[in-house]
Amino acid sequence: MSTAKKDRKLLDGVRGVMRLHHYSIHTERTYYDWIKRYIMTIE
Repeated sequence: MSTAKKDRKLLDGVRGVMRLHHYSIHTERTYYDWIKRYIMTIE
């Protein structure tokens, strides 16, 4: 599996967990962006 697919799978999983726990859409977007930026810095 390519790195891009793994990253997408991770971010989809994070989004799913946040929705499961009823986080607000604003919080979901913020966390999603933080995680995405972090992934980009370690690659």
